[in-house]
Amino acid sequence: MGGMATWEDGPEYAPIARPDGFAQPTIPPLEVAQPVEQLAALAPKERPLFTDPPVPVAPLASLVPPVETPRDPALPFAVVSSAMTSDSAWGAAHWSPPSGPAVGAGAGPWSPPAAAGPSPWPPPTQPLVPVSGPAPNVSGFPAPGTTEWFAPAPYGQQPANVGVDARRLFETATPGVCICLVVGGFVYLIAPIMLGVAFALSSRVKVATAAVRRALLTGVIVLGVLALFAALTNDTSFADWWAAVGIWALLICWLMLGAVLFIVYRGLKNTAQPHPHRSPWG
Repeated sequence: MGGMATWEDGPEYAPIARPDGFAQPTIPPLEVAQPVEQLAALAPKERPLFTDPPVPVAPLASLVPPVETPRDPALPFAVVSSAMTSDSAWGAAHWSPPSGPAVGAGAGPWSPPAAAGPSPWPPPTQPLVPVSGPAPNVSGFPAPGTTEWFAPAPYGQQPANVGVDARRLFETATPGVCICLVVGGFVYLIAPIMLGVAFALSSRVKVATAAVRRALLTGVIVLGVLALFAALTNDTSFADWWAAVGIWALLICWLMLGAVLFIVYRGLKNTAQPHPHRSPWG
């Protein structure tokens, strides 16, 4: 690490005027660094001897704490019923500790409520004992957390019968398929196109999809056969041929509309009322 340049480093570093003296620096000198401490110097000079202690000590076996008898994991814990040890969340939510001492014979004057019918309160001579634990099940459903709560529904139990109205039938058959068939049933010039679009949209039907697609595919195949037969037997212009095909497509659109609605209706009825001998899991 070099210091300040002087005239000895070359003439370009030589001062122009010779200084009269050298001023003392204005900052204090640097601190002297501490000597490096060698950790090896602190090590003992003599090798330690691994012998018996000079003073008798307790044996290691006496320092081991006594082992208690292990608990049988098959036995239940003996605890008091509380909000944290209830058998279900319903019981924990309805559990509350007694807000005061039990009412006994010497608890002061007592009067039953002025209500018609038998009094729900015990007589003054009988103490009122607070009852802890889950509330009685009066809803008819199994309590949460019990075995019946996680068990499957009883065999043969079927969902409630839901009626099939016109709106539900139209929504299940999808508006796209129904509207295309209705338009094709009124406008014969675009009836073949509407029949093809209805077949393409039939994949959106969620009930009896395969049967609906087979019905529409049958209509498209029948229309194609009729169109080919008309083109081979009649020597007419394209406009006349298309008009004849459109008339046939118009009739097929009405037939397909009725067939699709009937298939979807049967599918909805079968879904609402499953077969009584069919397993609910199959």
